[in-house]
Amino acid sequence: MGEEALQKLAYEYQLLQAQAQLLSQNLELLTLGMNEFSAVKGTLEELKKVEEENPEILVPIGAGSFLKGKIMDKRSAIVSIGAGYAMEKSIDDAIAYLNERIKEYEDAIRKTQESLQKIERKLQDLAVQAQKLQREQAMQFKAPKK
Repeated sequence: MGEEALQKLAYEYQLLQAQAQLLSQNLELLTLGMNEFSAVKGTLEELKKVEEENPEILVPIGAGSFLKGKIMDKRSAIVSIGAGYAMEKSIDDAIAYLNERIKEYEDAIRKTQESLQKIERKLQDLAVQAQKLQREQAMQFKAPKK
């Protein structure tokens, strides 16, 4: 009976570990996404402070290489709205939109962290249960006296 219960705990432990790993990966992706939106928002906020009408910028072309360019219209930006679509918005509207998206990411990150903490608590509980079962089994299998 004890061996069967121990196997059941081990199986449940493995399932929870797999869930925790998936949540950790999801948390990492959410954090990367949020950081990307935050960087875009920061860039737009800094652009608003630039007094020059057509400021010069460096356009990344990959592999750490850039081209020099000029911003032709610093009053609007084209922002991704998901599913491969983008929309032109005023800088202020784009920043407001990015703030909403960042908040969505923050909420998703918080919920994912809470789920991960619950699983970690369950894993700790299972480890304690397994140790208790192992102690009980050890007490039952005392070596016979000669």
